[in-house]
Amino acid sequence: MNDRTANRTAWHTMPPEDVLETLGSDPSGLSSARAAALLGENGPNELRPAEPPSRLRMFLGQFNDFMIWVLLAAVVISALEGEVADAIAITAILVLNGVLGFVQEFRAEQAMEALKQLSAPTATVVRGGAEAQVPARELVVGDIVLLYAGDKVPADGRLLEAAALRVEEAALTGESMPVRKESAPLQGVDLSLGDRTNLVFASTSVSVGRGRFVVTEIGQQTEMGRIADLLAAQEPQQTPLQRELRTVGKLIAALVLGIAFVVFLIGAFQAYPGGNVFEALGTPAVQQRLSLALLVAISLAVAAIPEGLPAIVTVALSLGVRRMAERKAIVRKLHAVETLGSTTFICSDKTGTLTKNEMAVRQLVVGLDESAVDPDWDLEPAGEVPDRGDRELLLEIAASCNDARFGADDQPVGDPTETALIVAADHLSSDRIRPRRIAEIPFDSERKRMTTVHAVGDERVAYTKGAPDVVLRHCTTARLHGETVELDEATLARIREINERLASTGYRTLAFASRAIGDEPITEDGAAIERDMTYVGIMGLVDPPRREVADAIEVCHRAGIKVAMVTGDHALTAKAIGDQVGLLEGKEVITGSQLEHMTDDELYATVEDIRIYARVNPEHKLRIVEALQRRGETVAMTGDGVNDAPALKRADIGVAMGLIGTDVSREAADMVLADDNFATIVEAVRQGRSVYENLRKFILFLLSCNMSEVLIVFSTTFISPRPALLPLQLLWINLVTDGLPALALGVDPESPRVMDRPPRAANESILERRRQLQVFWQGALITFGGLVMYVWADLFMPGHSAARAQTMLFCTMVLAQLLHAFNFRSETRTVWSPESLRNRWLLAALFGSMALQALVVYVPALQHTFSTEALSVSDWLTVLTAALLPIALIDLAKVFGARRRAAQVAR
Repeated sequence: MNDRTANRTAWHTMPPEDVLETLGSDPSGLSSARAAALLGENGPNELRPAEPPSRLRMFLGQFNDFMIWVLLAAVVISALEGEVADAIAITAILVLNGVLGFVQEFRAEQAMEALKQLSAPTATVVRGGAEAQVPARELVVGDIVLLYAGDKVPADGRLLEAAALRVEEAALTGESMPVRKESAPLQGVDLSLGDRTNLVFASTSVSVGRGRFVVTEIGQQTEMGRIADLLAAQEPQQTPLQRELRTVGKLIAALVLGIAFVVFLIGAFQAYPGGNVFEALGTPAVQQRLSLALLVAISLAVAAIPEGLPAIVTVALSLGVRRMAERKAIVRKLHAVETLGSTTFICSDKTGTLTKNEMAVRQLVVGLDESAVDPDWDLEPAGEVPDRGDRELLLEIAASCNDARFGADDQPVGDPTETALIVAADHLSSDRIRPRRIAEIPFDSERKRMTTVHAVGDERVAYTKGAPDVVLRHCTTARLHGETVELDEATLARIREINERLASTGYRTLAFASRAIGDEPITEDGAAIERDMTYVGIMGLVDPPRREVADAIEVCHRAGIKVAMVTGDHALTAKAIGDQVGLLEGKEVITGSQLEHMTDDELYATVEDIRIYARVNPEHKLRIVEALQRRGETVAMTGDGVNDAPALKRADIGVAMGLIGTDVSREAADMVLADDNFATIVEAVRQGRSVYENLRKFILFLLSCNMSEVLIVFSTTFISPRPALLPLQLLWINLVTDGLPALALGVDPESPRVMDRPPRAANESILERRRQLQVFWQGALITFGGLVMYVWADLFMPGHSAARAQTMLFCTMVLAQLLHAFNFRSETRTVWSPESLRNRWLLAALFGSMALQALVVYVPALQHTFSTEALSVSDWLTVLTAALLPIALIDLAKVFGARRRAAQVAR
């Protein structure tokens, strides 16, 4: 197999019998024993997934962050200094973060595998001369496979027989129309894939006809496998949030380590009694003071570095991913959630995403009489009621001149257009028995029509369907109101007018005609019988838009998100759907041929004004993405084919189809739609915005709280010879305030206005200058409340010991930070407003954390561990006053800020 892959055989140039001989097969197929042996030798017929990291490597990868490296160093130093409790506390938080990240990545991969299993195909093979159904993954080279309309081609192979066979190869080659296949050898070793019309390729699908082929390549050796190998070599890109968190982590770590070093120097200076430095270092008292100064510096570093940040980011993203999965959007990487929130432009497929991907007959024209067909199969005549006999004849032609069929489960199988015709005939016709077919002239892209000959009573009758302009050229009479009349110019003009009106409103139209042919010979080109035919009527078919799409696009417009349709369908059809769902808004429609003649600069200049790209090939999608990104847009691009994969990779958010998408497109995407629905993308954007808002809330909360801890330790170093807060107390503050409250902010209820404002800029930083100032001044206010408490308790409250003053400062910092979390529920409302109190998890975190704080203050064993003293009621009233002081000041600042911004908007 590997040798053949390296030096691929030109199967398309060989006669069928030579191909079978080369592969050791014959028309009766392989024996079961031979097939089993080959399966064991060469492996299953499936694409080899990209080599996933081991579970251990996936877990260890969660710790590859500079901020976490600093915390690991702190663990080692704390352990060496004998502060085992500190080391255990930090380690527990880091392990929790790693476990959460690992579990989410593992679950995402499991979801992808489950999705693949849902779409696992089967194949009809000939083994030992008998037909059998086997899982496609069990096919081997040399197997003989039968193909019918609606089948998915399970492997690459050389056709042995082809009867009116057409294969949809858009997933591989980008060819928008089904390709006609044949079994004869071709000339030219270096023909492109699209020109190798006697080969079939894995993951393409049979549109019309039937065929038989011998498997020549399986799994990774198929053309799909080769493209998958190329994609696997591409490196994933970091999202803006990942880059920003890494930068912020390094900045915080560098700043805090510098402050911690200064604090240690101050502590060392205070410990130095004077005299000989080396003699002083030898005294136990100085050593003890230096050790304490080192521990305070380490604790300050640990307190200032938000070690809970990675874990809470992971939890918030994981919860966002879970909510999206419940809404049919499978996000493959956590940080893609954040990128969704900044999406400014969505490029969507039409078929199956904006529409139902179900062709349906919605207009009947019997002669000149029009009727609309509603989804419940009721006819609504636009004028005169059509003649019943002519209508029955029209439906009979549609169902008989047709290669689609009903399967064993009564589901239509075959080309979507032809299945729509038999479904309409099944619902609208009173006669379900169709005349026996005795001959056929298959559809041809050049002829643009199909003709079948049937035995109707004692007569032979030809039925024709095809493009209306083509069919009408072969008609000389018409059925009007139950009579056959001459097709004069006036009647012909009326028919063409009806057809053009239907086509301009998005319908795909087919005309139907018939003629009794008696004993006339049936030629291969149909010329003998496709003449002097009688026009019977026209059917208008459409792939209707999903009902929820119009509302979803309206939401996008309110949210400042632009939406464009990128489709291989005709411009008129695309424009009609665009009008129905509110997509156009007066913007441009261009076709693939126009796009071909545009330079990159011309596309760059106009790309934001184009809302529909019609008749495009998959490779055009990459140009569209690149042009939009040059304009500064954050682009979500949908796709389902292999040729879509480069565009999905390049887009900021690649969105693959879960139902009709290829495995390669899913692997290239950041998100997979389990229902292929555009509204699901919009819902994912909503969730992404909500998650990002919550991320910003708790990141600013954590940093402002940690800033207050840095400032309180730093400032009290100058006014007291002893640490205002001990190392374990600092760690405890972080544990009870950076844990549950921050996590509660991470699951804050979604704002009802989250989709009523424009998307944030992709380069917008969570810590922009205004936010940096917010972190500093809010942290400074909390520090101010703590300092007032500490100075008052230490200097002005009679009978209070230094330990009690320290305990009161300890409790003040905890309570102030817990209350501060409510400041982030709204940027305009006070802490005490009903909206700020709506997060029940935050209320639970407040009371739960204060209950834990009470244990530290009143349980004797914990008092000894944390060096605390029991506080009286009056002490707690003082603590509450000091904790509320900064919260009240922050509330005042929010109210004045909101009024100032409102005044600016009004001006």
